[in-house]
Amino acid sequence: MMRDRGKLIRLARIWAYPLWHSVIRSQAADDVAADVDFWIDCIDGPDLHKLDLYSRFAYLSGALPEFRTLVHYRLRSSPWPLRLLLRRLYRPSATLTLEADRIGPALFIQHGLGTIVSAVSIGSHCWINQQVTIGYNAKGRPTLHDRVRVGAGAVVIGPITLHDDATVGANATVIHDVPAGVTVVAPLATVLERRHENGDAPT
Repeated sequence: MMRDRGKLIRLARIWAYPLWHSVIRSQAADDVAADVDFWIDCIDGPDLHKLDLYSRFAYLSGALPEFRTLVHYRLRSSPWPLRLLLRRLYRPSATLTLEADRIGPALFIQHGLGTIVSAVSIGSHCWINQQVTIGYNAKGRPTLHDRVRVGAGAVVIGPITLHDDATVGANATVIHDVPAGVTVVAPLATVLERRHENGDAPT
């Protein structure tokens, strides 16, 4: 596995350079550097921690389309011909929508499958899992403060605020503010009465 990862990193260092060059010449360079550090911490691969910043960026760009989606968000102020070219060369995730007026440094998106994020703003060092919906109702869309974590399958809707260090558990539906440091979860699964062998419900 580590041998395969080493080969991928060597190839990615060549492939990812135009994207990296665009990043370091942009206003987003510091935010992307923070993203890279946070993603490597969240993935927690000991061999990845030893790499220099560009090698880590190249690995993430080559291996994870959701990371590329975040990089494209960071480059949104670049000239549109450049953005169009980069999106063709470095395809973002087809199943991840990422929209916000502002996203702070160090956002980690785990898997990103079937995920829609449309927020007023997202703070620093937040973590969003797969199949999450963060978005509008008729009155507005959410705000996430720093170090917020949103678990798989969660739905966060409307003009609400998830304050610092709030956690939304898997499959929870959130339509009210979550105070700082608070965890909200969905109801636990409950056991139904067993059916009889013939399939009829018990009387």
